[in-house]
Amino acid sequence: MKRLVRKVLLVILVTPLSLACCNEETYEITISGLESRALVPQGTSFIEYDKQNSIDKNQLFIELRFTAIEDIVSRGRGRNKIAGPAVLQAAVVPCADQVLINKNRVESIRVEVLDADNNNEGLDVTDQMVVQGTDISLSEVIAQSEGLLTDFLVGFSDTSNIPDRIVYVIEATLNDGTVLESSDGIISFN
Repeated sequence: MKRLVRKVLLVILVTPLSLACCNEETYEITISGLESRALVPQGTSFIEYDKQNSIDKNQLFIELRFTAIEDIVSRGRGRNKIAGPAVLQAAVVPCADQVLINKNRVESIRVEVLDADNNNEGLDVTDQMVVQGTDISLSEVIAQSEGLLTDFLVGFSDTSNIPDRIVYVIEATLNDGTVLESSDGIISFN
């Protein structure tokens, strides 16, 4: 009899908790922009490049930052439908993570440098760009992240064909056909 009473009490107490659990919200995430900036190493961190100075070509790093819009498309089930004492309601913690739906993804990234001293003649350097501190190419980053990028630093793996004064242009193509572009002013090298 005591066992039956315990089971009944357990069911009565656990039912509101189990109904309240899993109140995850569903978000749709849409990549909406691309920002970039030129950085140079300073100690163990990076600072923004001062365009009044010149630097060594191997000291230039470009930070790429993808911006996104997050829309809540569902508030989860069971929210504000908890029956029972307020103490139980206050103690409930959602049991699942948020559900994220990615509306678009990065399909490709192209990096071009324009020669500021030669009528802005363009040079595609995409294959020369690697993630800072690694040998991972841009195409590998996209593949490894499945196109879900936030922000990261890239630098040149080879600087032999880079002009002495450049403007970089970064173009990201998304799988929905959107093309995002970012560039910066003139960067001068020693």
